Formats: sequence, structure tokens, C-alpha cells
Amino acid sequence: MFLVIVLVALSVWGIVWSVIDVRRDGYGQRPTDWSRVAGRDDAIQRAESSVAYR
Repeated sequence: MFLVIVLVALSVWGIVWSVIDVRRDGYGQRPTDWSRVAGRDDAIQRAESSVAYR
């Protein structure tokens, strides 16, 4: 019974600290800075339309 209590306590501790770390890490939506994306339109314009594999 003691081991079960210890395992439950460690599980709760791990879950709580995981949530805290994820919140501190800056996880979440951020607006995209399109000025830092290299060649975002060039790849679409240079794409070849083909059905054959190379």
C-alpha cells in the first residue's frame, strides 16, 4: 500500500510540474513574422505540376 501511495504521489507531482514547465516554456500560439520566412512565395511559383515521380 505504501508503494501505491508513493507512485500516485510521484505521478501527480510529475503531471503538475509538466503543466508548469509547458506554461513557462512559452507554449502557445504566436503570430508568424512573415518577414523572417525565407522565400515563402518562391517555392509555390517554382513548383512543377507533374504526376510522374522522378
